[in-house]
Amino acid sequence: MNMQEIERTLRALRLSGIAETLSTRVMQAQAAQQPFLETFAAMLQDELDRRHSRLMQRRYKRSGLDEKVTLADFDWRFNPKLPRAACFELHTLKFVAEGANALIVGKPGTGKSHLAKAVAYQATLQGHDVRYLEADAEFARYALASATERSGLLKEWVEPDLLILDDLFLARRISEHAAEVLQAIVHQRYKLHRSVVVTSNRVVQDWGRYLGQR
Repeated sequence: MNMQEIERTLRALRLSGIAETLSTRVMQAQAAQQPFLETFAAMLQDELDRRHSRLMQRRYKRSGLDEKVTLADFDWRFNPKLPRAACFELHTLKFVAEGANALIVGKPGTGKSHLAKAVAYQATLQGHDVRYLEADAEFARYALASATERSGLLKEWVEPDLLILDDLFLARRISEHAAEVLQAIVHQRYKLHRSVVVTSNRVVQDWGRYLGQR
């Protein structure tokens, strides 16, 4: 086989990571007079790296996140009263392994969404299936959906390892349908030991007033 035939064969075998770097690795081996096994190991690592990168991209796209933020990006000087230790503890994702939940409550502009997104992004990097929702907007979409669509949405929100409900009750009251699906999500995920992170600027004591009640 010549180089073109080898590259075509590699792609047919779905070894595109090796195919992409084959020419470079061959030149590198010739220039450095590398042993075959060393060159072959480098090519296998290229394939693993490419597959890992694609997997990370798929996880991120599926998560619903609109930006890749980390705690390293956070300006702690903006709100020095934030409990840093608790924030970094969440970032370790131990609570996900334990099937525990987290509630982040505070005034608007205090960094709740940034923290939730940082935790969500870290979870995707650690191999978890994540869904990030702007809670009120997604619950409003659920309320307007057909029965079949609602079933699909509920499944999509129950199955991931980690669910982020950002800015819950931002618009104060949510509809009765939204309140029902919120209860279903929490109940089903609790049974499955799957974690939920909720951020809200409404104190927990007032939540009952916003759950579709008149």
